Amino acid sequence: MSTDNLLSTKIAEVKIKMQAYRSLPEYLLDGVGASLTIFSRPREKRGSFLPSNALRTSESELPSYWLSGLVVAVLTLLIGWLVSVIAGEAISTRDISVSVWAATVGALALIANKVNIRTFLESFHESIVDKILSPADVDDLEGWLKRNFKLSSPLVAGLAGGPILAYILIDNLGHSDPTPINIGTIVVVVLSCIQSIWVAYYLGPFYISLPPRLARYRFDLYTTDPSSSEVVGRLSRLMTFILYVTLGFIVLLTVGLNQVDVLNIETAFVFSLLIWAPTIVSYAAGQFHISNMITRAKWKTLNEIQSKIEELYENALNEESASPKKEILDIIEKLMDSHDRIKITPNSALNLRAGLNFLNSLLLPVLAFIVANIDLDKVIGFFRSP
Repeated sequence: MSTDNLLSTKIAEVKIKMQAYRSLPEYLLDGVGASLTIFSRPREKRGSFLPSNALRTSESELPSYWLSGLVVAVLTLLIGWLVSVIAGEAISTRDISVSVWAATVGALALIANKVNIRTFLESFHESIVDKILSPADVDDLEGWLKRNFKLSSPLVAGLAGGPILAYILIDNLGHSDPTPINIGTIVVVVLSCIQSIWVAYYLGPFYISLPPRLARYRFDLYTTDPSSSEVVGRLSRLMTFILYVTLGFIVLLTVGLNQVDVLNIETAFVFSLLIWAPTIVSYAAGQFHISNMITRAKWKTLNEIQSKIEELYENALNEESASPKKEILDIIEKLMDSHDRIKITPNSALNLRAGLNFLNSLLLPVLAFIVANIDLDKVIGFFRSP
């Protein structure tokens, strides 16, 4: 089998496998959605509980993931309520607000994960994989996908880290109201933290390990301006989209933490150090690796032009007649013009406008922190004072 045929075969195989990949949070959301369709359309024939093609699920197969997320939040609240009833606990207004906040955050985390994972797989399935030029790189990507879509690792991470995160939140809960929350509310917080850890688990591979791996792959890039290549544009937009979704969730989480009286100066610093900073730094690192991909492709072309210029220059020096020498010098001049044009092309997928948009996106968590911690009475009093 020729190299081209082998490459085409491997690309087709990995694209088929991509259709079946689901993250652990997606299995939960899609499982709830499939259960809803069974109850709403009990006589409908189904080949399997979940659609085999996760990339092309329609509303006739599964309801909106927003509806599934809402059901997950309600079920989480019902579990906590049932525990409180069995324990004979009185449910206070504070318990209700904390439970609703925790269940909502857990459901939103699941939804954010599904949006990011679907966008990632669809982008690779539609075009990015087709631009890979090496069968070995396709095999490497397939192995990476297989390892990072295993369910055991995020499951264990959630079951182990969820209770720890819940303990930290509950320990810092209610600075103005030291009254202990009931067991049912603690169960809701633990379940929501487990869901959040499941989601956080997938940020590591996609933000940290994947970008440097992609930077080593051989892609079909536009020779004279690699930054304008389709694969570069898609990868940059993909990372930016995931960043926006993640930051949007962080903003809502920040405001919610303040509403349930968890966020103070100390916890805000830890929150910034552990969530905001890694997200932003990881995005910047991803763009850096894309820049490395562009730079490597540029220098490959520039080195080839330089070698051709040196070869022609040597031939021109050895030419005895004037006419051939002039023709060679004209070719050299054109090659030098191409060299200069390629050299000044951007080394990054981000332009000035994209950079400004990125800076604007960084204002979201900052504004959320200010809104969450500002004392309106003091602000109003300051402006009213003479």
